[in-house]
Amino acid sequence: MFQKPFYNFLYSLFLVLITAGFCSYFNRIGMENFYSSINLSTLTPPNMVFPIVWTLLYALSVFAFDIVLNSENKALIRPAATLFTLNLFLQVLWTFVFFYNAYFFSGFIVLVILDFAAALLIWQFYTVNRLAGLIMLPYFVWLLFATYLNWAIVILNP
Repeated sequence: MFQKPFYNFLYSLFLVLITAGFCSYFNRIGMENFYSSINLSTLTPPNMVFPIVWTLLYALSVFAFDIVLNSENKALIRPAATLFTLNLFLQVLWTFVFFYNAYFFSGFIVLVILDFAAALLIWQFYTVNRLAGLIMLPYFVWLLFATYLNWAIVILNP
């Protein structure tokens, strides 16, 4: 993308930090307004686990995207960057729908779409650079777990 690798890193970091900022804001709204009063799955981790996990996943995402952006295979960078941006957008959309608006079923639908987008992203990253694809696997596993937790909320809070 950029000629200098450091600029690619800054670009990766900027996109992820913007996403994390929006997600954190919407999440905080939900936590303050309704989250403590809804029924949760027994597998739901303590609230303090989520920011720790997301910080780790965001850090891994920055590094994986940076690897992709600095790849020699320039033809595959744009599709990978598009999928990466789509994943970030869907993360923000999910936190907006679920936490800001408390639309649990709609949030579940967004998460299912995000699951598919994440699978495509991992495949695309893997075709550009194996390590980049592998780095994104914990993100995918966490999204699947989040999808389960969201579905449990749909079921437990009619």
